[in-house]
Amino acid sequence: MVSRIKNDLVCEIIRVSQTNLLARKKHESTEESGDDAVIKWIQSNAASYRSKYQDCLDSYSALELGDMLSRLTQSKTDLDRILKKYPKR
Repeated sequence: MVSRIKNDLVCEIIRVSQTNLLARKKHESTEESGDDAVIKWIQSNAASYRSKYQDCLDSYSALELGDMLSRLTQSKTDLDRILKKYPKR
């Protein structure tokens, strides 16, 4: 049961982080190329982003993961910035 909860938290954290990151990338791009920049990033980086953070997040407790998800949702930032607040594992 706990591993299922942790797995769901990890998946949601990665999804929210990617959404926040892509929103920032779109905002930083020119209006005409914003969508193109997002599509290009997804094609080139989405799978490696997920696997990188999947491995990293597996070592945290469900409580820490819940806190990370809350911070991501409230701050609209991505995991690179959030993980600086947590000890490396």
